[in-house]
Amino acid sequence: MNNFSSITSHLFHPSYSQHHTPIVLCDFDGTISVKDVTDTLLNHFGKDGCDELEELWVNGKIGSQECMSKQIALMDASLAELNEVLSQIEIDPTFKAFIDYTDQNNIPVHVVSDGLDYAIEFVLKRHGIENLPIFANRLLHDNKRSWRLEFPYANKDCIKQSGNCKCNHVKKQQYFPQILYVGDGTSDYCVSHNVDFVFAKDKLIHYCQKNNIEHSAIKYFSDVTQALKQSQQALIPTVMVK
Repeated sequence: MNNFSSITSHLFHPSYSQHHTPIVLCDFDGTISVKDVTDTLLNHFGKDGCDELEELWVNGKIGSQECMSKQIALMDASLAELNEVLSQIEIDPTFKAFIDYTDQNNIPVHVVSDGLDYAIEFVLKRHGIENLPIFANRLLHDNKRSWRLEFPYANKDCIKQSGNCKCNHVKKQQYFPQILYVGDGTSDYCVSHNVDFVFAKDKLIHYCQKNNIEHSAIKYFSDVTQALKQSQQALIPTVMVK
């Protein structure tokens, strides 16, 4: 399905669950941010070996947790140098308005990312967005030039061997009548099967089409805002695939 009508008929309607609004889970890299932040940092500061690890991950020989852990360990940068690159990362120009709308209408938004928590917080804060719940891999610094990752949201049973198991986050949101997801790429494939509706960018559009996952193709977060507004007004909205 490529429209929003199949799930909006009872959005915002009373239910027997604890909450009466949907929750929106958002990927970060390439979804909220214009560029993939981790790739950008590795392109600037990664030492030899990063590309080989990426190839192993793309070919399915290692999981993203192992890949990222080893890649981040190969990064050579001071905190100031890292921040300088992060300061150049742009986000979807309509994301702030989306957050303003969801805040005003008590619709929770969580960032669920297989990226780097520090980078996400830094970029969002630079764009005037703070206090969003962020679930991502933990980036740690030795106060010199070395970096490492911890994985507080890893799941040993994760099919994709991700550092952050997004499907696990979905399981924790079952008290919401609807779980909506916004994503763009490979790290969003698995979780797309486990939510009520997907707003898809880029590679995720084709994946949803191929796997008959209910979705709407979007370009900006303004498309998601518009769909939420229509459902709240008790209309039967249709968000056309672009």
